[in-house]
Amino acid sequence: MSEAYRQRLQAFVSERITPNVAAWEQLGAYPATLNREAGAAGLLGLGHDHRQLPDDPRAVAVLIEELTRSGAQGITMGLGSHFVSLKAVQATGHPIVHDLVPAVLDGRQSIALAITERQAGSDLRALECRATRQADGYRLNGHKAFICNATRADWLLMVGHCEDGLALFLVEGSAAGIRHTPRQALGWRCLPLADLELVDVPALRLTGKGGVGRLLQASLQQERLNLAVMAITSADMALQAAIDWCKSRQVGGKPLFDKSVIRQRLAEHYAQLTVSRQFVDTCVARQAEGTLDAHQVAIAKNSAVQTLETLARDAVQLHGAHGCVEPSLVERIHRDARLLAIGGGTHEIMLEIIARHL
Repeated sequence: MSEAYRQRLQAFVSERITPNVAAWEQLGAYPATLNREAGAAGLLGLGHDHRQLPDDPRAVAVLIEELTRSGAQGITMGLGSHFVSLKAVQATGHPIVHDLVPAVLDGRQSIALAITERQAGSDLRALECRATRQADGYRLNGHKAFICNATRADWLLMVGHCEDGLALFLVEGSAAGIRHTPRQALGWRCLPLADLELVDVPALRLTGKGGVGRLLQASLQQERLNLAVMAITSADMALQAAIDWCKSRQVGGKPLFDKSVIRQRLAEHYAQLTVSRQFVDTCVARQAEGTLDAHQVAIAKNSAVQTLETLARDAVQLHGAHGCVEPSLVERIHRDARLLAIGGGTHEIMLEIIARHL
């Protein structure tokens, strides 16, 4: 199943995405219709039945890897992050799951995670968004920041304070009272990004009293593992681009690759990438077995991101001016890499998770 699914993904990426990446980065958004196309092709549901959320960590990793090989991490975040939100929604057991999950998996609707706030990041204890109970349900007031696909998601998954503590809420993307402020990020330029201001926004409460933090842990673990797979895949692409460049670039009548210092430099990157990839693959396997711990995911994310950042910087350096201008692949990977180090929890937050295991 995984190999056949990978081949379908590769065909979709090569035909519908890769040729258009440079143009979409310039526009600041890939077309919203791409989500419907991917869903209709069975790609968002991992090739499984769309009526329920599939539990297939290896196929999720394949989805993330092949979308990243399109050459733009913004595509991966836009088309491949729905499992992060859907895991949390499904864990609530709310009846809306029966309609929402199939709608997202077949591409008829989209969902975005909207937890982050400017002053809090994703620290649940520091969130200020408030939910008030009224005769017709709950209303949210506050703000959310740096939300991917916020301007066009059909559903937004949010966390807010209510009368008995934190709760998880589902909000229609077109609900009255939402004001969008578009933002432009360093990387992921083909993925729309926006801040949200919420004024008496109607919201569906998904959870009862307590347990929101524990419920979100599985989703955050999935997000961090996704980011690790993205980092490893981007690092592999940057390394191959650097190798190809060094073999074709002539210096003094000989390929740059003929210089031992260059060969050894690339070999060192390859060795580090191999080690990091092995640990990320091990984490995916442990997730499939149900034995994956939070500290292991934190190690995988930090290791993969550090490998990517070092390799991406060197790939640009080896390309010289050619690696500094758009639409160079290594230039885009270098830009995107910084966001991976922050998304899903910073390097320092990952270290705190690891430290708790000591």
